[in-house]
Amino acid sequence: MNETLQLPRAAAARPATERPAGVRRVLLDSGYSLSAFFLAIPALVVVSVGLALGAGLLVLLAGFFVLMATTYVARGFAHAERARLRSMKGVDDPTPTYVVAREGAGPLRRALTSLRDPQSWLDVVWALVGWVTATIAFAVTLAWWAAAAGGLSYWYWQRFIDFGEDNTTLAELLDLGKGRTPEIWLNLAIGVVALITLPLVTRLVAALHAGLARLLLTTRA
Repeated sequence: MNETLQLPRAAAARPATERPAGVRRVLLDSGYSLSAFFLAIPALVVVSVGLALGAGLLVLLAGFFVLMATTYVARGFAHAERARLRSMKGVDDPTPTYVVAREGAGPLRRALTSLRDPQSWLDVVWALVGWVTATIAFAVTLAWWAAAAGGLSYWYWQRFIDFGEDNTTLAELLDLGKGRTPEIWLNLAIGVVALITLPLVTRLVAALHAGLARLLLTTRA
């Protein structure tokens, strides 16, 4: 019979890994957030095109096969995200199992089996919405690193900037004084604040993106 079959569930729990701390934690959170954008955008584009093409071809049998291929592509992006969660976030959530057709099932039955699997559609949803949290995590992480690095090193590279006679610095706008010295101290303060808050900010935005990933990609396991 061409019935569907649920694969055996993965082992319930893996031993919890030791989560890194300190500088390594900041670097891993930053790497997770910055790389998320470059995974989420291709996922969004490819899966969106696949869904649109498959929906347009549903009047023909070809539409089912396009949608099946799209769910498998989304599954590949989901596997990549789970690997990132394990390696960069120290999360050992098991991979959910997927429904497969019985051996000997025809091509159409195989296509319909994939489309009936709830996890397949959760992978598709992840591909469609993951870019939102990925963009937030990417932008905030990049901005904080730039503020920390730029502010702390401003005292050095400001000498290469031609302020000009009509230029108004941020320090002047804040009524902290005119000239380069107040501007140097202001940027240094910004850099110190950004550096101190960097671990917290990178942790929060990485947790935002990882939380959505875990909700859609691991909870059914």
